[in-house]
Amino acid sequence: MYDMVSGLRRRLPACLIVLSIGLAACSGATSPSAISGGAASSGSGSGAAGATTDTGAAGSPGGTSVTGSLVSSGLYDATWTWQPGNAADVGTGGVTLTSDKGTFGNIQVLEDGSITFTSGAPELKSGSYTGTGAQVHMKDASGTQLPCGWTLDNDVTGSDGTIHLKGTMDIVGTVFDCPQ
Repeated sequence: MYDMVSGLRRRLPACLIVLSIGLAACSGATSPSAISGGAASSGSGSGAAGATTDTGAAGSPGGTSVTGSLVSSGLYDATWTWQPGNAADVGTGGVTLTSDKGTFGNIQVLEDGSITFTSGAPELKSGSYTGTGAQVHMKDASGTQLPCGWTLDNDVTGSDGTIHLKGTMDIVGTVFDCPQ
């Protein structure tokens, strides 16, 4: 009996560390897709639709950054901004955003104006919402014509209802050949 108790006492610190790491990895609504070389931030954004939040290019590969913000209403009222370290990809990758409530979301706009918004926020049961009609106002210069900038005043719908998205976002930098 003594050997078993002393063995447990020796292993307890290591078990607590593993448990702590596991709990930290599982906490939060969802985690952002981080671009290589950066760490995701859970900081709060601010501003209203159309407000510019230039979070700078520090730490972003090739000087890429995202300006602007989106405001969601309906199922989830929040202001969404990009933070350095979050993904910023034209086309199918999308832009990972952080809300003023500390949740993460991803907005994807394609050249035909189709919109996909996803979030793991607990209030958003569907998790994925789609819509159409985004106004693409800037495309990459590489010839692929992927959207580098868009303006939204659109509804996106999921199985649990509708979210209205309003605002403007621009991806700027050299990584995706987006105008600066």
